Amino acid sequence: MTFKDAETYEQLIRDFSWHVPEKLNIAHEICERHAIESPDALALVEDTGTCVRCYSFADLKRLSDNLAYSLATLGVNRGTRVVVSLGQDAEGLLAHLACFKIGAVSVPIAALYSGEGIAFRVNDSNAHLIITDRAGADKVAPLDMPGVSHIIVTGGMAQGDELGFDALIAQDCGAYPLADTRADEPALIFYTSGSTGQPKGALHGHRMILGHLNCVRLGFEMAPQPDDVFWTASDWSWLGSLGDLVFPALYFGKTLIGTPGRVTAENIYRTLQDHKVTCPFMATAVLRKLSKEPFPQDPRFVIRAIMTGGEAMPPEVFKWAIATFKAPINEEFGLTEANQISVGCATLFQSPAGSVGRVAPGAKIKIVDAFGAEMPSGERGEIVIWFDSPSNMLGYLNRPEQTASKLLDGWFRTGDEGRIDKDNFLYYYGRLDDLIMVNGMRVGPEEVEAELLLHPAVKDAAVVGMPDAGSGEMVTAAITLQEGHVQFDVLIQELQALVKRNLAAHCYPKRIVVVDGIPVTSTGKIQRKEMRRNLLALEAAVLVPAPPAATPELTGPA
Repeated sequence: MTFKDAETYEQLIRDFSWHVPEKLNIAHEICERHAIESPDALALVEDTGTCVRCYSFADLKRLSDNLAYSLATLGVNRGTRVVVSLGQDAEGLLAHLACFKIGAVSVPIAALYSGEGIAFRVNDSNAHLIITDRAGADKVAPLDMPGVSHIIVTGGMAQGDELGFDALIAQDCGAYPLADTRADEPALIFYTSGSTGQPKGALHGHRMILGHLNCVRLGFEMAPQPDDVFWTASDWSWLGSLGDLVFPALYFGKTLIGTPGRVTAENIYRTLQDHKVTCPFMATAVLRKLSKEPFPQDPRFVIRAIMTGGEAMPPEVFKWAIATFKAPINEEFGLTEANQISVGCATLFQSPAGSVGRVAPGAKIKIVDAFGAEMPSGERGEIVIWFDSPSNMLGYLNRPEQTASKLLDGWFRTGDEGRIDKDNFLYYYGRLDDLIMVNGMRVGPEEVEAELLLHPAVKDAAVVGMPDAGSGEMVTAAITLQEGHVQFDVLIQELQALVKRNLAAHCYPKRIVVVDGIPVTSTGKIQRKEMRRNLLALEAAVLVPAPPAATPELTGPA
């Protein structure tokens, strides 16, 4: 039975079973087979706003074959880690394809990271090579990355010892022999921030391409349909963009739209209309910001459904999106470690308000209490997911103990609070731990605290998330000062710039409060819940928000 044959959700759940072959390669599934069956079909349209480049599946195959040969001559072999730090560029997609063909492991890193945020991920993954643009190359140039042998720069902007991307794809070398990878062989590493310690690399196998199809089919109302065109507002460095839309669109043999550069409300509406997008993935953070921006007059949308996720959807934003786009707004739930767990699908059922759809075919979840005991239907507790699934990671890179610590008799503990009702609808209420969600992107408080403590004026620091209507949560820091430091306004600006420079723009604390002391446990751990309560009570605290950006950038992972 296919998804399109299903008349009810119950029938789909009853008849579905995973069929994952022993050998599987993402490049074959999303490119090679289409280049044989329909070589001239339009695979990718890259629209910068001033220039449009179109690629057929045959084009993607030829160029990624050329790049694979070039990377192999640079020492990229099966299992080699290659960092890809680009936006929605054709070059980024070609880089992923070339890695898959070789059997190398692609490590997407968002271009918004800088300084230690990049260096840690590059070094932790033991990357051999970096593919980026001029801005990215300038960021990595001063960093200590002993394992990196080559930096490849796109756009004809290579300098010095850097290699030019265009030259590496220019020479036609014929078909590259596709690596006969196993389905559970590593293909991608996505870094996810945690509430304690440094970010962790979630290692996904080639099987992930099959694991992500069910939610995409349902979330886009029984996709693919004949005229479907796919696009996401999110950067192509997150699992919630590559896994939830980019790779599935190409797997279906449909057209994918790429829009490099800043994503503004004006650009979003133009893209949806000009490219006749039927299946957009727009994270909750994107929809929330769009709801506050001017809307075009007499829009010509052909949207069949919008898939969304990344954080809990505010009711008012959901109502606005339904009224604005006049299409189903289907929420999905997932994590970088365990994605595509539940989804809405108006064709088969009506999701109750506040839910994130029904548990997806092939997914198994339950709700447990603090001791791991299963909760009755309808009761709130921690969402746990059966770990042995193609949509889930293989484990944390080089961290078997941390992987094991997240497992409870084969169930993955998400750290998210939720409940499941009697009809298998999942409700998500937010994080149980200390992670901060800013526009759908996770911020680990310890990363930010470590940067703040680099400043000689800061004696101690505690970072928490505070409610914010614009971004969901606001990174907020409480600091104590070393004796003799009183230049508060200047200090705040210095601290904000420090975190921006060393981590990423979405990580910096928009509000910084100077306090007399920070609550800690007997073992010295920060009591973040107590700190958060204290901040809420400090009505007289001096809060210094960062100046608003001139043009809001609407990005965010699922």
